[in-house]
Amino acid sequence: MHSYYSLGALSFALSFAFLAAVAAGSVVAAGSAVADETAVVDETAAANQAVEVDEVILVSASRHITPLNEVVGSATQLSSEALAAVNAQHIQQALVQVPGVTFSRGDGVEYLPGLRSPVQTGAGACGSILSTIDGIPLRAAGFCNINELFEAPTELGASLEVLSGPWSTIYGSNALTGVINVLTPEFGLVGNQAALSISDNNYYQFKGLLDTQSGDNEFIAALSHSHDGGYRDSSGYNQQKLLVKHRYAAGAARVTTSFNASRLDQQTAAYLVGKDSYKDKALSKTNPSPEAYRKAHSLRLASQIDQDKGDWAWQITPYARHVDMEFLQHFLPGTPIEQNRHSSLGVQSGLQWQWLDAGLDLEWTRGELLQYQENPTQGSDFLQATIPVGKHYDYEVDSLMASPFVQANIQVSDALRLTLAGRYDWQQYDYNNRMNSGRVDEQGYTCGFGGCRYSRPESSKDRFGQFSPKLGLNYRLTQGQHLFTNASRGHRAPQATELYRLQRAQSKADLKSETIDSLELGWRGYLERINWQLAGYWMQRDNLILRDSDFFNVSGGNTKHRGVEGQFRAQLSQDWQWQINASYARHTYGDIPQLGAVKGNKVDSAPAVNASSQLNWNAFEGLRATLEWIYVDEYYTDAQNLHKYDGHQLLNLRGQWQISRGVSLNAKLDNLLDTRYAERADYSSFAGDRYFPGRGRTLLVQLVYQFDS
Repeated sequence: MHSYYSLGALSFALSFAFLAAVAAGSVVAAGSAVADETAVVDETAAANQAVEVDEVILVSASRHITPLNEVVGSATQLSSEALAAVNAQHIQQALVQVPGVTFSRGDGVEYLPGLRSPVQTGAGACGSILSTIDGIPLRAAGFCNINELFEAPTELGASLEVLSGPWSTIYGSNALTGVINVLTPEFGLVGNQAALSISDNNYYQFKGLLDTQSGDNEFIAALSHSHDGGYRDSSGYNQQKLLVKHRYAAGAARVTTSFNASRLDQQTAAYLVGKDSYKDKALSKTNPSPEAYRKAHSLRLASQIDQDKGDWAWQITPYARHVDMEFLQHFLPGTPIEQNRHSSLGVQSGLQWQWLDAGLDLEWTRGELLQYQENPTQGSDFLQATIPVGKHYDYEVDSLMASPFVQANIQVSDALRLTLAGRYDWQQYDYNNRMNSGRVDEQGYTCGFGGCRYSRPESSKDRFGQFSPKLGLNYRLTQGQHLFTNASRGHRAPQATELYRLQRAQSKADLKSETIDSLELGWRGYLERINWQLAGYWMQRDNLILRDSDFFNVSGGNTKHRGVEGQFRAQLSQDWQWQINASYARHTYGDIPQLGAVKGNKVDSAPAVNASSQLNWNAFEGLRATLEWIYVDEYYTDAQNLHKYDGHQLLNLRGQWQISRGVSLNAKLDNLLDTRYAERADYSSFAGDRYFPGRGRTLLVQLVYQFDS
């Protein structure tokens, strides 16, 4: 792995050295005429003409259109064209182009997320990164799911915006280390098309998109059906998604309504157990838990009403959501079934007046969770005695959230812009236990060995309040280069499962909100044929919610996170474009008594270097090819730093051929060298080394018919 590390580190260092050299030269020449402000186009753009960076706009950073150069923080945009070029079967395949993202692909549509952080696991892991559709969270605060992005319409003409670092001043709870915002397609840009993809392991996907306009009404309808036979035994899935979007414009006022639905029926494969078991090609296709499954469906409706009056603008967005999921917890003794669902009604509002943004978010949610076990527990006498058949948990939670926020953007001088922001999140849980309390079984009998494994607290109300401030500066070095810095705080309230899904002798979870304090310094800019974004950060995460050696959910301890990340694009010639996305980070444990003597150790599941690079070639008009390199550094798989995964490198090849005006053929060959690697590695004190094996060489072919526009 040392050669891998050297290769990745060398490429990373050379890229940043080259970037620093050319940018330093541009600063020296700032007094002379400034070169045209240009940036490199997406890997799917037909032309090689560079685009002005000021034309790149974001909506995620402030809930309204903001030029990228005015954003006080790190932000990355993946356009709908870029997503279409990747043609991802899994969201992780697209997110490798975002520096600082460390998503671990699981089986089927599942994943474990990481953004400026180690790969997150555990009940509250999904609360570290906020996933949204058009700025509205996919799940209610306190009811997130680790795999929730699989419900987003990423394959239906959507684009992605990724905000790195804490963004709680705009988004509140769960925007702890970043935000991934899925933007539904823009009217007039998608076109009318049908596409069919086929791949190995009996994978196929059909999708259709309709984009039309009549007078003041614009309309988009899109649907997809995906089927995967599974790389491993008993690991296939069927998934359907639907998106309907309508906009009515009357003068300066607009009403934009979107409805999206998803359905998933998945067989799930479990970890492979045993040191380096992922390297065995035959073994990597097996599934130790062929009975595992996940079924889920979701419905979301939102209607944004907005008006722009010039000096001021306003918007209000009422929304509703319903999500329902059932899955077998094959990773727990006794393999219980979990059923969870929640329904929400909410509204987001915002007012923009000259240099001031303000708003109020309100949300009501009713959530339910049922966990039960159908068959007797297998294993030791202790496990059999303490994990009985029947219901383990059965509760409902009503949640109320109210969150006012304000942000001031003050132009101190022609070159300097000051941002002051703050948001207060108030959240209340009204928990109702629908079965007996304590560590007894469903009938109220005490289990052997001192009591049952699962414990249910008495019905209660819990309230959490947290203020999230931000101070930022944006300084224009030249017309094409900006420095930015910000100090901010992010937070997440405890999830309902952390509060009410207890074990052993714990009868009440006295938890605090997790917080993270961040300091960031960045530099973005562009010259005639290159553009870049570079940022360094320091963060400390406090009041970690974790499970201690007594199996109690507790708050305490901290971790430290320091790193540098960047994205660099260069138009090498008329026909060649190069891009690199890379991060170097050091994630370390602070004082965490619950984990033992780990202070100063590297946090597990935290590779120091993550990188990807794309080399694009316009072979001739209508034919493009992309060679992609992915690098994941070695990392420890346990908090004691006694076990590790060696990391891996992958090569992918993609091509797009415009056969005629309305017909195109796309193909990609993932894992070109058929490398044996692990998508995810960890270490369990009960099972030892465990892995999710990566897929071997995989070919996907897609035919796209653009029938009208």
